Amino acid sequence: MDMTASILGIVGLLLAGGILSVLTARRRSACAWTSFVFIGAASVWLIVLAAIALTEEKHAPGTSIFHVAILNSDLIVSIDSLSAIFLGIIGVLGFASALYSVGYITDRHYERESLLRYYPFYFFFLIGMIGVTVVWDLFFFLVCWELMTLASYFLVVFEGANRVSLRAGFKYFVITHIGTACLIAAFLVLRHWGGSFGFAGARQAFGALEGSRPLLLHAVLLLLFIGFGTKAAIFPLGDWLPDAHPAAPSPISCLLSGVMIKLGVYGLIRLFFAIAPSSHTITIWGGIIAFFGALSLFVGTMEALSQHDSKRLLAFHSMGQMGYIFLGVGIGIAFLRISPALSAAGFIGGIFHLINHACFKGLLFLNAGSALIRAGTRELDRLGGLSKFMPLTAVTAVIASFAIAGVPPLNGFASKWLIYQTCLFAGLEIPVYLLFGIAALFISTVTLASFVKFLSAIYFGQPSANAAEKIAKGEIREVPATMGIAQVALAAACVFLGIFPALAMGAAHRAIAGLRPGFFPSYAAMFSGPFGIRLNVGEGVTGMFNPLVILAAFAVCTLIPIAIYRSARSPVRQVEPWLCGEIHRPDEIRVPAGGFYLTFRALTSPVVGRMKASGFYPRWPQLHVRWLRGLRRAFDFDFVYRAVVSAVMRSFSWVSRAHVGYPQVYVLWMAAGLVVAAILLYAL
Repeated sequence: MDMTASILGIVGLLLAGGILSVLTARRRSACAWTSFVFIGAASVWLIVLAAIALTEEKHAPGTSIFHVAILNSDLIVSIDSLSAIFLGIIGVLGFASALYSVGYITDRHYERESLLRYYPFYFFFLIGMIGVTVVWDLFFFLVCWELMTLASYFLVVFEGANRVSLRAGFKYFVITHIGTACLIAAFLVLRHWGGSFGFAGARQAFGALEGSRPLLLHAVLLLLFIGFGTKAAIFPLGDWLPDAHPAAPSPISCLLSGVMIKLGVYGLIRLFFAIAPSSHTITIWGGIIAFFGALSLFVGTMEALSQHDSKRLLAFHSMGQMGYIFLGVGIGIAFLRISPALSAAGFIGGIFHLINHACFKGLLFLNAGSALIRAGTRELDRLGGLSKFMPLTAVTAVIASFAIAGVPPLNGFASKWLIYQTCLFAGLEIPVYLLFGIAALFISTVTLASFVKFLSAIYFGQPSANAAEKIAKGEIREVPATMGIAQVALAAACVFLGIFPALAMGAAHRAIAGLRPGFFPSYAAMFSGPFGIRLNVGEGVTGMFNPLVILAAFAVCTLIPIAIYRSARSPVRQVEPWLCGEIHRPDEIRVPAGGFYLTFRALTSPVVGRMKASGFYPRWPQLHVRWLRGLRRAFDFDFVYRAVVSAVMRSFSWVSRAHVGYPQVYVLWMAAGLVVAAILLYAL
């Protein structure tokens, strides 16, 4: 198949769809369905193209379509295995979000907004993202990058009368263009030293700078890191993301988080790994990327824990999950010259988590959008109890929440497991990577706590006054079929990639192996078995898990209690909760969203006084030595027994202070135990 012709055909299809969306904008339903047909066809074409590219052994270089003589720049379109992975993500999420938009954007919640500000920019947004992944020239890369950024800006400010959206859009526009300015400066330096904007010229420029201008090379890499890190919303460069995601319509938030921010990772891999030659300088920057990944996963997730806006909570989790991806990719870059097997494991873990994040985070934004159009709010304290009326949405939200928290056998567990393993073995060489791994492991428990709050506040628990009013009016009901199908499809992807992780891991291995043929160990040497995953980074099998065994164990552990319960045939009696004999409003007995993190916040507070005031700060037992009583007891043969009993009882009393009755505290103790166990394993 001619890849260049196929890409041009897809772009032409999207342009035709954009024109038709303008002509049919007054008829909302017709515009939505027409746009879906064109986006759906282009997305399916992209997925097929990506699948073909991943199966090809060699990728033919593209030919120049257009030449800019004054810049010595050529529009070259080509697809390799790395591009294919991102094109596949664009195709899957483009199809799902377009199908979801049919019911979402035509809902009465947006009836006052013109579709002229939605679908035309939607098409250009897709074209820009596709262009970023397939052009092989830095100048045209910037053209597509800017097209993507501008189109996404207009989608962020879709609600033109909303000042909050306009403010968020302005912030997004300014910050991302600062990142673009950094890319322009870096590309100009590479153009000067390489003679052209082509990837071959950039490779030559990296080599020349490494030999004669190492400080200038560090400056170029810093500019590239800022430019790509800003788009990837890595902390502290992604300050735009918590405002832009809530402002955009939910299908656009799905694309922003599921696809666009990952193109920053694409840029890092393409420039730092595929184009730049391996050197001591690149090794240093791999460590820097891993450090900011660990920092971002910690700060982003901790910030998410205290959010009350559903989409803002998800936005901070995007920052946190991108940290996992940066951590894996950073280790991959850092260990290129040290251990090709460990480097490959880092790259595969990061790319695999990138694929998984596209599925579960895109789904979570669709779940939040479903709750928004039914309950009319994103505030967690004004939701609750929606699962009885939106069961399909609730089930998919549970799957996505457990997937992002790394609960087996869903897809998030598989990629996080590989990143943890990579950090452990990287820590044997450089101990700081072990600390990064411990931080990532701890943050997984915090993620689970955050999504327990997310699920409880929206779909389960007692309805808020606002939700109860909507329920009484019959406004809380399941979303239209188009929205439901999109959510189910992404939920199925989370389950499928969790049970069969070898498919995505194999694609990630082909992506990096295609960039440096013969450099990395084969997939069979590193991982074995179509279902069970065994990791070998050169010293034998060092870790393994089998998703099907985990799934069977969960099934058995679920079916046994159900069988016991049904065999007892005990009667079920439903009564109202006991409220101490008093009458309370539902809001007074409902656990607010903030109640899910206050205990954790008190425990982690750096201010000791606040911890003591909260009642959770451990008071060390005071030892009173009374010499006179000790002298008398010295002649009592039972003093040894009493001393032992007294010490044991005092220790029990101290330990009992940890039994505060809050599940979050027990999860924290479990996390602390995992950290201690990891340190002991490393010490041994």
